[in-house]
Amino acid sequence: MTFSLELSPDVKHVQDWVHEFAADVVRPAAAEWDAREETPWPIIQEAAKVGLYSMEMFAEQAAEPSGLGMIVVFEELFWGDAGIALSILGTGLAAASLAANGTPEQVGEWVPQMFGTVNEPKVAAFCSSEPGAGSDVGAILTRARYDEATDEWVLNGTKTWATNGGIANIHVVVASVHPELGTRGQASFIIPP
Repeated sequence: MTFSLELSPDVKHVQDWVHEFAADVVRPAAAEWDAREETPWPIIQEAAKVGLYSMEMFAEQAAEPSGLGMIVVFEELFWGDAGIALSILGTGLAAASLAANGTPEQVGEWVPQMFGTVNEPKVAAFCSSEPGAGSDVGAILTRARYDEATDEWVLNGTKTWATNGGIANIHVVVASVHPELGTRGQASFIIPP
């Protein structure tokens, strides 16, 4: 098998579609939303209306055989504007974390809530980085302990640099359950609204 970066007709079709959205919708709105420093909800909703912001699109491109589908989507949206692209694509990190680590029941329940609906899009946040650890997951200080009296997990710690953090409908938070085990003692927690 030879390696090639030549795009298949299907990926080329997606590239053209996303480029058109970036040119017609994202770029014209970029300066306004960058100046406002706010989440571009109208742009996210427009992306949802055309199918660009949906769990189906993320799943299709993640499963695209060449591995280039999602990369092409990222490239074209970031060409439009990095801030708006991250607003549209940030949910994918939380969804990918849940898809990789969650049960089928959890994925079925929570991933749709991460994206919301076409008429009322939502976003999700993946919360791993910490002020003193950055993205070094081995240095995470956030702790999780199970409280038998309340039958609940209690998380205690601080996260930073979480795309969509604080505004997300769902937060996926990485915490240490058994610190003595290092990264093997960590778990991801789904935090609903």
